[in-house]
Amino acid sequence: MMFSKFLTTVLTFFISLAGYHDIGGVITIETEHKLGAGSQPEISVDGKGRIHIVYGVKNGNERDLYYTSSNDGGKSYAEPLMLGNFSKMGLGMGRGPQITTTKDYTVVTVGDHFGNLYAMRLSNAKNHWSSPVRVNDADTTALEALSGISAGKDNLVYTAWLDTRLGNNNLYGSLSKDGGLTWGKNQLIYKGEQKGVCDCCKPSVAIDQKGELYVMFRNKLDGARNMYLISSKDNGEHFNKPQRLGTGDFMIDGCPMDGGDLSVDADGKVTTVWRRQMDVYVAEPSKPEIKLGNGRTPVILQTKKGVAIAWHQDGVIQFQSPGEQKTVSLGNGQYPKLAWSPDRGSILCVYELDGQIMVKSFL
Repeated sequence: MMFSKFLTTVLTFFISLAGYHDIGGVITIETEHKLGAGSQPEISVDGKGRIHIVYGVKNGNERDLYYTSSNDGGKSYAEPLMLGNFSKMGLGMGRGPQITTTKDYTVVTVGDHFGNLYAMRLSNAKNHWSSPVRVNDADTTALEALSGISAGKDNLVYTAWLDTRLGNNNLYGSLSKDGGLTWGKNQLIYKGEQKGVCDCCKPSVAIDQKGELYVMFRNKLDGARNMYLISSKDNGEHFNKPQRLGTGDFMIDGCPMDGGDLSVDADGKVTTVWRRQMDVYVAEPSKPEIKLGNGRTPVILQTKKGVAIAWHQDGVIQFQSPGEQKTVSLGNGQYPKLAWSPDRGSILCVYELDGQIMVKSFL
């Protein structure tokens, strides 16, 4: 018995030296890094396993866009690089830079409160950034700076945002076939039946392996602010009728400022996470929602083992592993975002903590 206790102590000591520690017997933290001051981080991993992170930094009355990356699966990160100044960049409550990776490029979009949405791309092979280009083809219509982005086959990218060109906030989108360098004509995805859609909730975008495009957004109908899913099979040229998610109603006279997230697996199954009142739910289309717990700003990550989900509750990040029903705490923080690191077979979580950008990788 004494030898067993001694062996356990020794193993724990060497594990801690290696930088690993276990949380609740469910996940094991591999690495943890503080990247610098900032807010609203987003993360993506390209086909070669390179990790890309963007975030905003408040600089007096100005806003700067920062980027960093890791080539070793998250063991270390490059010195953050300022990509540019975007005066009045939207930051907070889902507003902030968005990022996705295609076959050859990393694409970043930035919305500002002047009402414009910009895109720029990184050539992953040449490590060179393009100059920003405007995505919205009607001037100053993306005033809420709330958008989502996703990559499809090859270098196809689609972004959706809240747009005021019809008088209220409605849902618009645009397609890029060259990794974000040029963008097509803006398309109306959905016009709200009762004076637009919910005004301050971020839309989410996902593209499945067959090219079907999905957009999730919060609608406003008859006093309810419920989540809806809409899809297109022709790269956003036409969308079907939106489908309500879940069975309950979120009756509120105002905007929850919380848009949720969605993912699609290899078989085309869509899974969504979102908030109603102060509860977080997971739901598939046409199925009842399942409550995960209390909190807000849920995000979802599709893995080979199923979906991983994270959200924050009272300043603590909650996490549910694929195939697990138990929720564990990742520690203090808010606004988590998830990504998959194939190099180490680990999950990455980037988040805010006391004005700093933090990133953890764990098994």
